[in-house]
Amino acid sequence: MDSSLNRREFLGSLAAASSLAIPARPAVKQPWAGVFIIMQTPFLENLEIDGNSLKRETEFLVKCGVQGMVWPAGAGEYASLSHDERVKYARVVVEQARHRVPVLICVQAPNKFEAAEYARQAELMGADGMLACPPTEGTTDLATITDYFTAITSASKLPLCVWVSNPVLTVDYLIDLAHKLPTFRYVKEEVHPVPHRVSQYVKKAHGLITPLTGGGARNFLNEMWRGSRGTMPGAGFADIQAQIWDWYQAGKRKQARDLFGKMLMMAVLELSTGYVVQKEIMRRRGVFKTVVMRDTTKFSMDAGDRHELDDIFEVLRPYFRV
Repeated sequence: MDSSLNRREFLGSLAAASSLAIPARPAVKQPWAGVFIIMQTPFLENLEIDGNSLKRETEFLVKCGVQGMVWPAGAGEYASLSHDERVKYARVVVEQARHRVPVLICVQAPNKFEAAEYARQAELMGADGMLACPPTEGTTDLATITDYFTAITSASKLPLCVWVSNPVLTVDYLIDLAHKLPTFRYVKEEVHPVPHRVSQYVKKAHGLITPLTGGGARNFLNEMWRGSRGTMPGAGFADIQAQIWDWYQAGKRKQARDLFGKMLMMAVLELSTGYVVQKEIMRRRGVFKTVVMRDTTKFSMDAGDRHELDDIFEVLRPYFRV
């Protein structure tokens, strides 16, 4: 057979396969609750994104029993990624997850036009929801912020979770915004003191906004007691955090608290090392090939940190699900 014809047929089949729409999403129970992992972005030594490791990370998280995953947020080094990388690899995560757990795609951008485009792309690729902080240029003008989130929710009907790290976003402002934007129903709350803010959502929002939290899950039990519906930590010990959530929700509060105390050792280490510790955990667990970060100022683990992580692994290993 003509080899040139074979090649044309092969390329044609690839093009056809790549154009197939992702199957319609099954109904996803809402409101979401649980451990929604902020995924790390794996890089090769040449700083290109390691797509195979990103697929392994997605599969790892599903096997860990998490309730959702998010890419690419702060821990995923989104600010270092190009527009094309964000769209291409968001699709990789969505396709690998195959709707086994909800996938939220981060759509934040320096302005409402770019953010709206990311929102459209997230819906087209079959994501389950969106996460966005205010414009990355750092504006504190509430009219501008409202216009920005309005543009995002106008561009996509996916549920929106607002990443709250700026005190200008008060609980009252966010409740008012939720009344205006029907698809804004979640927050990832990181304004200090987070547990007290969770109590305000429960008291004032009356279910309109579902509060989830960040901060490396360092206040996980305090937040759950107050009514938080989940947390968004890094990926390394996702199964540990999912187990804490599962035990707490099942009424096994003592087991949850005991494991939470053990998990805090990693959360404390992360305070001094930055996100690179998550990549080192993922490397040790066979998910990542490297701990490379595009922001090289984050290479902050010395021999003492690695020794501490050795001991943490010994304590947490019996609880691994993967």
